[in-house]
Amino acid sequence: MSEIITLSKFVIGFATFMFASGWLDNKVVLGLVIVSALGLYIVGPDTFLFGMILATGWRLLNIGVERIFPIEN
Repeated sequence: MSEIITLSKFVIGFATFMFASGWLDNKVVLGLVIVSALGLYIVGPDTFLFGMILATGWRLLNIGVERIFPIEN
């Protein structure tokens, strides 16, 4: 596969789920992380699923840090 196609699949997966996970419920984002992890396990290396797991995992990390260390105004 061409490097441009590989990069574009990663960017599409990452950008789509980075923006979408901000609007979704936390449980749905956790479900997406599990689905993408299972997909990577079953399918093997896939750039779209890798972008998906990075974006949704990053969102869950942000949620966890905000709950542990709340910002006081």
